[in-house]
Amino acid sequence: MKKMEKLLCLLLSLCMVLALAACGDSSDAKLSAAYDKYMAGFTKGGANGTLTVAMSPDFAPMEFYDAAKTGDDAIVGFDVLLANYLAQELDMQLVIKPMSFDACQAAVQTGNADIGISGFSWTYERGQNYAISDFYVAGDNETEQSIICLKENEGKFTKAEDFVGYKVGYQGASLQQVLVEETFGDLDVDIDSVYVDLGTAVEALKAKQIDFLAVAHGNGESIIASANDSIAFTGFDFEVDDMYKNNVCLINKNNTELLEKVNAALAKALENDYYSGWYDACKVYAGVSTLDELGFDDDGNKIKE
Repeated sequence: MKKMEKLLCLLLSLCMVLALAACGDSSDAKLSAAYDKYMAGFTKGGANGTLTVAMSPDFAPMEFYDAAKTGDDAIVGFDVLLANYLAQELDMQLVIKPMSFDACQAAVQTGNADIGISGFSWTYERGQNYAISDFYVAGDNETEQSIICLKENEGKFTKAEDFVGYKVGYQGASLQQVLVEETFGDLDVDIDSVYVDLGTAVEALKAKQIDFLAVAHGNGESIIASANDSIAFTGFDFEVDDMYKNNVCLINKNNTELLEKVNAALAKALENDYYSGWYDACKVYAGVSTLDELGFDDDGNKIKE
């Protein structure tokens, strides 16, 4: 049964990526060009062993599948660039283990992965159970948290009370779960629809099994771009405390040595402003923005003013 569930999740994710490719501009074949240039710039190491990264590839533009690529290259996105960068800086051989979002967290706790990189934000519970890295900055993906709906409800739900009597879904063990519970817990809103992966949650929204889905804003943009004008933003954004903004890596609490090395690499990335270019490239790749909008040519080169 678990194998069948994983296969279904993979197929849903692949379908979403194929849909993304279909909604691009005249440079469809070059959507990955800027991303590929960044990937080609990383050196492959391994002198210090293997860095095993747990990742849930259902969260574009952070991590998602590209059906046109094979093997390890098929998992793409901002966090994949980050994982390759960290492996380069630590001179380690990178191994990405795809799994569900909650399984990523369990894998780090049990030692089956060295690090979890999957669009994680800080939460109190994670702070108790993991060594949390310093922040890394992935555009508006965590700073803005929103709710999406079917197109017919676009812009009609702008305050918490508007959701009374409706069903709001979210991914389990996510920041969205925290925000949904904090925002709607005292209201007559059905918040019992928990999903292991976002592909299944989006299909539930389309099938009207839920009325709304809480998402990180950047992920919502990607879902909407692939939905052929059937999904939209409700007009409601969560109030996000500063402590939840930006992303972190999860590391086993006993591995302080790895934490220190990762934080040093993240500080270097921030100082050199790597994040903004990576995020722009991944927004193009995921079909959220066009090459022209973000200043890339068809070959993936950033156009200089």
